[in-house]
Amino acid sequence: MELDVKDGIEVQSKIPRRARHSEENTRCGYLGCYPPCFQVFASAKWFLAFISIFVLFQSLLVSGYLSSVITTMEKRYDLRSAEAGLIVSSFDIGSLLVVVFISYFGGKGHRPRWVGIGATIVAAGAFMFSTPQYISSPYEVPGSQNSTGGQDTQLCNQTGDGYTDDEACEAKSASSLYIALFVLSNMIIGIGSTPIYTLGTTFIYDNSPSDDSSLYIAILYLMGAIGPALGYVVGGLLISYYVDPWADTVLPADDPRYIGAWWSGYVLSAILIFFSAIPILGFPNSISRSQSDTPPNCSDSTSGSDVGVARQRNDDVNPADASMNFGKNLKDLPRSFASLLTNPIFLCITATATLEFSIVTAFLTFVPKYLQDQFGVDPSQASILTGVVLVPSAGGGIMTGGYIIKRLRLNMAGCAKVALVSNLVAIALFLSVFLIDCPANVVIGSDGLGCAECACAFTRYDPVCVDASTFYNPCFAGCTDVEYSNDSHNSATEYSNCGCSTGNGTAIPGACERDCTKYFVPFMVCLFFVTMATASAQTPALMVTLRCVNNDERPFAMGLQFVFFRALAYIPAPIYFGTAIDGACQIWSGSSDGCDATSGSCEVYDPQMFRFIYFGLAMSLKVLAGVFVFLAFLLCRRKHARSKREQQDTKTTSSCDTYGSVNGRQTATNSQLQVYAISSESESSLGSAGSQKPLMMSQGRADKRSRADLAKNDSCRMSDVAL
Repeated sequence: MELDVKDGIEVQSKIPRRARHSEENTRCGYLGCYPPCFQVFASAKWFLAFISIFVLFQSLLVSGYLSSVITTMEKRYDLRSAEAGLIVSSFDIGSLLVVVFISYFGGKGHRPRWVGIGATIVAAGAFMFSTPQYISSPYEVPGSQNSTGGQDTQLCNQTGDGYTDDEACEAKSASSLYIALFVLSNMIIGIGSTPIYTLGTTFIYDNSPSDDSSLYIAILYLMGAIGPALGYVVGGLLISYYVDPWADTVLPADDPRYIGAWWSGYVLSAILIFFSAIPILGFPNSISRSQSDTPPNCSDSTSGSDVGVARQRNDDVNPADASMNFGKNLKDLPRSFASLLTNPIFLCITATATLEFSIVTAFLTFVPKYLQDQFGVDPSQASILTGVVLVPSAGGGIMTGGYIIKRLRLNMAGCAKVALVSNLVAIALFLSVFLIDCPANVVIGSDGLGCAECACAFTRYDPVCVDASTFYNPCFAGCTDVEYSNDSHNSATEYSNCGCSTGNGTAIPGACERDCTKYFVPFMVCLFFVTMATASAQTPALMVTLRCVNNDERPFAMGLQFVFFRALAYIPAPIYFGTAIDGACQIWSGSSDGCDATSGSCEVYDPQMFRFIYFGLAMSLKVLAGVFVFLAFLLCRRKHARSKREQQDTKTTSSCDTYGSVNGRQTATNSQLQVYAISSESESSLGSAGSQKPLMMSQGRADKRSRADLAKNDSCRMSDVAL
């Protein structure tokens, strides 16, 4: 530290302290320690690399993995579809609660540190999400000796009046503690994820070379799109392992009683996200630019500070860059808010996008469940297939919409037309999924009637397959004996002496398999194109949003849409779709005589009702979105026609004004030509006839120009009268 001498007294110099603070604010390090070897990472490229790793793991966990294991969680903790939808929606609830706070205070603070702290919060929330696995009792395989009530209640009793054991008759329901843990943990993950796109993108924008900022941000969003696809694949692989790794089981992964290790992905993601947060926390608040990265109109003395960075962006004459400063004055917000709410195009296109995102959210959440119930696909394959089909088709649709706009150079009305055509194509494709279904197994005994004279009770749903027919449990199949495995669960492997069997009298645990290959493949093809057509309207809708508002209102318009999407699409869609799906349930895990018949998780759905409810609700939203995008198209076309007419009128008025300003000079020129013609005629009376040709041509041109000027003057007068 340098000392200054003032009046014979040594005092500390403030300038070196500020200089040292500015130097430390642009260097990588931790807790005041800035090793020289760390400074190689003090660049926008390295920050992009580390935050991209974080975004990859975060989107993998939130957008892909949770949707792939939510059905397994329903079975494990007896969750209803509506409760599962609430768990999925809690992420956006947490993000919506803190987005304004983080955007305001984080924007004024140390942005990389806010992003790094957010990453550690995501890691903590992910680990907390897996805690029900550790505090709950081990999973009991239905039909095993260790299960509640024992196996005797599942066998045929020909002498009694039925089992009335209260413990076996109790309807299972999900513990409120587990639901609270899931919801709270996912909200914490949403809170920690908020700084990524509010602070991380602006930090990259402010500290990267002007020509590369758009590319850097595109790479960040690309990693966010790859994550969900990997999440479905990773989820499908991890739930192929048994839920309790310390337990020995002989159940195959395609057995309906099998529960996969849903929690393992959260533990793995928590570890990876925590380590990805460490390098982000070491970045400075601003990154010094090299001379080659500094724009020519910027001062070199301020290139390493926040003021210099802001000056670099504000000096740019690009309207998109200038609009980034909108909203710093609070007086702009009420005016912009009123302007957007009175903009019919903005309201229509926002309503369209909200309805579209509701459909996309429902697809990502419940398509694995639909594949399992409708086509008999096991959970692992359903998750992998969902990621392989939905994510690439959505990405292809977004790219298709953007390519059409760029290739045809469409205006706002053209973008709205592309969105409308995409919506109509998606509606037509939606009709195809209603026609594709695989015949379902009829569960014998679900109505209380079996083929044998047994005193059976609805203790729990434990299906068995006898001669290609599915029975509610071994009792309704008339089975009196059972063989157990040698694993830790002592699960049933085969039932014998079944009175309903016309063959060898044996029954296999689980519902009978269905061969739905010839229905499944066409369905996935149709689903691919439905998703692609739906996603192809996203980019045109975004372009309409950006073009229908003023330049300085664009950031606020995007922020307002952010609120609409989460409040009206991402949060409520999984909940009301789950509630509607619950209406198609035939057999609940808690169904029994004298007990609540609608408690616990759903074991069997009515396939036809499930299909009509799920895709019927989605198609209803699609049709409503089509109405709004059609209105937006009409409004855009009318605005474009009015703007074109105003330009023509302005051009005509400008032309008349220009003519009026030169009319006097033109009249004088014509008079001079006439005088010149008369004088030339008098002087040429002594000459030959051939020498008079230039005179006659000049006079003819003057007459034609006078007539043209009179016609133009009359046209201008008529346009003035019309205006």
